[in-house]
Amino acid sequence: MPIKVLYRGKEYEFPEKKLKAKELIRRLGLSPLSSLVVKNGEVIPEEDYVEEGDEVRVINAISGGT
Repeated sequence: MPIKVLYRGKEYEFPEKKLKAKELIRRLGLSPLSSLVVKNGEVIPEEDYVEEGDEVRVINAISGGT
């Protein structure tokens, strides 16, 4: 069973059973400085793993203002 990841309304699949959050961000072509991995409803550090069966989303961190 692949790891399924939701990013901007689209589902991506990765064949691994276990993958570090930072590798997941890299494979999606995103910057770790502006992307967060949410596993089972909680933001996780980039060194943590996501595994098959986890509910995984990637979100962009947005900042701005004056």
